[in-house]
Amino acid sequence: MRWRPNGRSSILAVPSYEPDQITDALNSAEGPSVPTDNPDISRNQSLSVGSLGALGYVVKGLRELPGRKSVLFVSDGFQINDSYTVQENLHHLVDQTNRSSVVIYTMNATQLQTLGLTAADFATGYDPFTTAPANRGQQQIANRRANEFNLQEGLDYLARETGGIAISKTNDLSGGIRRVMKDLNSYYLIGYRPDESTFDPRTGRRMFHKLSLKVTRPGEFIVRMRNGFYGTSSEETASGPVSPQQQLVAGLESPFGSAGVHVRLTSLFGNTAKFGSYMRSMLYVKAGDLTFAEAPDGSRKAEITLLAIAFGANGDPIEQITGPASLRVPRNEYESFLKEGFVYFLTVPIKKPGAYQLRVAVRDQASGRVGSASQFVEVPDVKKNQLALSGIAVTTAPNAGSSFDSLPSAPSNRERLLERDAANPLNSAALRQFRSGQILRYGFMIFDPRVDKATNAPQVHFQVRLLRDGQVVFVGSNETINPANQTDVKRLNAAGAIHLGANITPGEYILQVIATDQLAGEKHRVANQWIDFEIVR
Repeated sequence: MRWRPNGRSSILAVPSYEPDQITDALNSAEGPSVPTDNPDISRNQSLSVGSLGALGYVVKGLRELPGRKSVLFVSDGFQINDSYTVQENLHHLVDQTNRSSVVIYTMNATQLQTLGLTAADFATGYDPFTTAPANRGQQQIANRRANEFNLQEGLDYLARETGGIAISKTNDLSGGIRRVMKDLNSYYLIGYRPDESTFDPRTGRRMFHKLSLKVTRPGEFIVRMRNGFYGTSSEETASGPVSPQQQLVAGLESPFGSAGVHVRLTSLFGNTAKFGSYMRSMLYVKAGDLTFAEAPDGSRKAEITLLAIAFGANGDPIEQITGPASLRVPRNEYESFLKEGFVYFLTVPIKKPGAYQLRVAVRDQASGRVGSASQFVEVPDVKKNQLALSGIAVTTAPNAGSSFDSLPSAPSNRERLLERDAANPLNSAALRQFRSGQILRYGFMIFDPRVDKATNAPQVHFQVRLLRDGQVVFVGSNETINPANQTDVKRLNAAGAIHLGANITPGEYILQVIATDQLAGEKHRVANQWIDFEIVR
């Protein structure tokens, strides 16, 4: 996570008071209150609605999952009493959350604050005949406490109305999370069915209905529950017929991957002198999840639609790839095709360095099933003449791991961004799943190493490590890049192989590469990259 300068909060959790703010508060006939003439108030209200909308986006994705779901919402708070729009959005979020069987726990991210006067406050320069110094300080403190209370009230309300816990007034955020985790396993589920007239629009009862629960044995139970709902049936709130395009977009936008069609995405950063930086992605599709029709010649055919969008760090889409595709498999290859699946290759040109996310959705035209996946890719600035690494390709194919360039090269135009290779030996590179006893081959590129002026050759070596659960389980020897085998001294190909022992424990692993430039300065001498993979039985 990183702080955004245009976010809703300032760096200070408790903003300092300026002279005009204090004077307005003191002259108010209603006594201590949050200043209402601040030009940022309307902006804060709009951003509060945006925060609730983002939370609703997650709740919507959880709705189709079975059972009781929980969300931990970490925020610096929002006010609910000064804006009718915020109140309405909050009520509808609570209703949506309750219908989705979701409980929201809230945590105040600002931790404990000093609500008295601080060195940042302007405490001089006032006419003592207008306002007594003692009253001035008291009113500033009261004003600040009121503001802190109002911000926390929104978080309290959200947790209370959905049956969660509001965690505040503590610096132990990890302890708050442990409290939430403990609470997840201690609850009773009580069903309630309202009268049919509650949802009848003719009765005029389409309003927010409050619920209450009383326990007759005091001291044994603490009641936290969903406290209400709108008089609208779930059938009315459900959307109408969904088009194929809407299905794809829904699968792409969901914070959780759709599993109607099983897909696996591997995205790698690369760079060439001709095309510049790009994001090369391999999308594995489980062919058995698609619907194939038999042709007169015995071959099988399936129709799919693919949608891929690359998003920048600010969430704005920078590139989109979409379109239908036909898969035709010869009769003698059909069984193996269903078993092995196939890989799509997608390449997205990247103009600026930064963090990117690629989201991909695939829809089977015949059944309407959708699968989706996403992955983050960090793109370094290769123009700074500083050591950098590409993504790491891992595979078991004997002739495919010798270098990063073993992957299909970056296309020269937009029309070639979408390719299919039904019999590609790099399925393991897209799936990143291996078995004990196999040879794991890896390949990557090293960008912008320093070059010795006398020999016109770089001096770079690298080392690989395997990690599991944060613990190093294997450390390779230092491997030196031989410049005689390179065609571009600014883009070095590197590769290697690791034999996965027969007794290696199945599970999630990380392959880390650490490259060292012997000719570079201390600050830019080392670069590292990693990729996760799985060892299965």
